Amino acid sequence: MKTIILSTFALLLAASGAVAQQNDGLPGVPQTESYVVTPVDTASGVTVRKVSFLRSNNIVLVGNLFLPKDFDGAKRYPAILSIHPAGSVKEQSAGLYAYRLAEKGFVTLAFDATYAGESGGTPHWSEAPYERVEDIRYAVDYLVTLPFVDERRIGALGLCAGGGYVIATAPTERRIRAVAGVSAADIGAANRESWLRGRSVEEQIRLLEDVSEQRTREARGAELMKVYMCPEPDENTAPSFREGYEYYRTARAWHPRADNFYLRRSQATKMAFSAIENIYLLTQPVLLVVGEKADSEWQTERFYHALPGKDKEVFTVPGYSHIDLYDKPGAVNPAVEKLTEFFKRTLK
Repeated sequence: MKTIILSTFALLLAASGAVAQQNDGLPGVPQTESYVVTPVDTASGVTVRKVSFLRSNNIVLVGNLFLPKDFDGAKRYPAILSIHPAGSVKEQSAGLYAYRLAEKGFVTLAFDATYAGESGGTPHWSEAPYERVEDIRYAVDYLVTLPFVDERRIGALGLCAGGGYVIATAPTERRIRAVAGVSAADIGAANRESWLRGRSVEEQIRLLEDVSEQRTREARGAELMKVYMCPEPDENTAPSFREGYEYYRTARAWHPRADNFYLRRSQATKMAFSAIENIYLLTQPVLLVVGEKADSEWQTERFYHALPGKDKEVFTVPGYSHIDLYDKPGAVNPAVEKLTEFFKRTLK
């Protein structure tokens, strides 16, 4: 029932967007709800529109489109996709970066992945990496239909697993001209090896056998098993997941459409994925932003050394961790300045 309601809402949104487009020439409808969890300067002049677009399997994706101050529909702007982490929604870190980059003059789009937030797809709470890659391709399809977007100047930014998804997409999606990752992570490697690494092959196989047994129970009628992405921490919890609990499951960044659950069966899908499988084709410019104290720094180094191109850089934000880069001003501000410099250079 939830998926039917979400899909119907999205289709209605598309229809209402057509009316709004006739009225003011802009896509979608005015965004009236709080569009990012972290407070922003609503007097900045950035315009936010709620939009929707169709991807394969008749799944409707819902996003927030950010238009810069003094937006002129007769001009053609560089555009940037902002891809959210696993277990997140567009109103959280991806929305904050989309907003901040729109302040810098870019058209930006943060959208809910398939099975997440306001977007369609069933069952919700699935974390399906290859579907996430397809989402990005269809988001580019959407951007190139907008008359004010310069199709030769489209970039993509991803946070945490979103960064890995962008890196996995860009090698074969050449309309993405520049790639950036903030606290970027390969969700496949992180789930195979564990977040802090060290999980043996034998342990990986036992985990996959457990997940397979759960899927058998569900095939025979058991309820789909949901587990927290960031469970309540204990003394063995990795720093990023300890901080992730505070970010996602407290007032800091909690959102009613992001309950931090994922389906247990998704564990196998995540472990089957590799963000660097085709990275030898990723010749576009790449910027990787990482916190000095991030326990995911090994992922950044792994990406950097696998990249074949010469235009690649790691930018380290001193004194901050993986999750700090999601919303803490001291981390986000220098990250946004560096991203702005990067995208202005590579999308000119």
